Amino acid sequence: MEEETKKRERRRKLWKLLLPLGLIAAAAGALALRSLRGGEEAEPEVVTISTLERIVDVSELSTFTAVYNGVAQVPSADKPAEISYYVAYEAKVNAGLDFQAIAFGLDAESKVIRASLPPVHITKVNVDITSLDYIFLDKKKNASTVSQEAYRACEADAKEESEGEQAIFSLARQNAENILRALITPFVEQLDEGYTLEITWEGETE
Repeated sequence: MEEETKKRERRRKLWKLLLPLGLIAAAAGALALRSLRGGEEAEPEVVTISTLERIVDVSELSTFTAVYNGVAQVPSADKPAEISYYVAYEAKVNAGLDFQAIAFGLDAESKVIRASLPPVHITKVNVDITSLDYIFLDKKKNASTVSQEAYRACEADAKEESEGEQAIFSLARQNAENILRALITPFVEQLDEGYTLEITWEGETE
């Protein structure tokens, strides 16, 4: 029983810090507006789908970062049911979406811009290799060559664990909506045509 408790403790995972990135949105919106207008003397834009697509032409964007402490278990190559070692690590996990995949629609009569956003996904896992800390059950694995295998195991573990954390996806979605509004709103307000922005998510009904 004591040994099982120790094993559970080794596998303990902890999300110790969450860092929203929505603060970049206001600056991004201002930059988008300046690039579209090309200076104070440029002719004013009109609302078209191609214009909206240019505003959000930022490709894949991480809208949320989680700092994660975890413990990966690495099985024996010869006996997959047996654990060779545990490795504790720290990683940053980014979640976001491809802004170029946003589908826009316009209703000129009701002055509504509709934006359908693609699903949020894990965009990047960055394991801090200097944070790796080992507990070897198979002493033969305690060699300098173990780090590459351990690093891959930690990446896979962090990705698997983060994909089960709904809070990450929820906050990434919230920040994505905030960023999109910050990108679109300055442009729409500059035109003063009374347009509003409605945001939906791909695969979901209102």
